[in-house]
Amino acid sequence: MTTSPASTPLLKRAIDHAPTVRGHARLVIKRWAWLVCTTVLAVASFYACIAWKSIGLTVLCVFFYPFMLTLTFVAVRRTQRVKKILSTYPWQAYPCSYPPRALEQPVVIRIRFSEQYAPTFRITPFSVELDRKQNPQPDMIWFAGDPRYGGVVSPVGGHYPVRVVPEDMGDGVPGGAPEEDVLAERAGLVKGGKARRS
Repeated sequence: MTTSPASTPLLKRAIDHAPTVRGHARLVIKRWAWLVCTTVLAVASFYACIAWKSIGLTVLCVFFYPFMLTLTFVAVRRTQRVKKILSTYPWQAYPCSYPPRALEQPVVIRIRFSEQYAPTFRITPFSVELDRKQNPQPDMIWFAGDPRYGGVVSPVGGHYPVRVVPEDMGDGVPGGAPEEDVLAERAGLVKGGKARRS
């Protein structure tokens, strides 16, 4: 008997799933490459500013590159949080939908954890069209985390893990047991009793 593509691996931790390990490694490599490229461009631009004595280029560099370096460094650090979540929770499959948004707004996903509870999550730190990422079932998503605080999602198969945070908790947020709260704190989803929004 074959399992359906939505079936999740019977593992206690999502990080023990081989496609997830490869997907997370690709994410780490890609974000480190962004950081290295941004750093090289910043150094080259500042060198050009000195060599050409260009005030316009200097102003651009002073305002643009610190922001870009900070953004890419934060993205690299977030990969550690993704790994921590994947190391704490198993993959679970849920029905999902992608509410339409304006182009400049981040991509969101609505996950139906139960008939009464279907919160909306924002994909962070960069928007990704998950329904187009080698996804055999766009109406299903793999989720590792706590439905109250967010976690990590991937298209069916676990090969493209990305962080999600609550955008709209919706009505009827279920209560959690004390051990679930401890697990969420250990995974880094909650800090000091408050959900992390990034």
